[in-house]
Amino acid sequence: MKYVVTDEADGVRVAPEGELDMKVAPELRKVLHKAVAGGKRQLTMDLSRVSFIDSSGIATIVEALKLLRKRQGTVKVVGSSSTIRDTFEIAGLTRILGIE
Repeated sequence: MKYVVTDEADGVRVAPEGELDMKVAPELRKVLHKAVAGGKRQLTMDLSRVSFIDSSGIATIVEALKLLRKRQGTVKVVGSSSTIRDTFEIAGLTRILGIE
């Protein structure tokens, strides 16, 4: 799994590539924790290059949201395909994550 992590004025953008499933969830967890370390309050998950996400990938993103909420931070999901957006909707997460 490849990740592009970019600092932005309001936080950090993480853009993984490939499938976000149980095989890569532990690695994604490390990347997200490192990305939001140091007081970052906004995480933008760019899923434009993600072809598949399962419950473990979603759980890892929700875990990052819980971490950021402790500092009044947010997670925004951008660039996802309609299939991935539907997965977030079925999981009931469109209200707590900013999905674009």
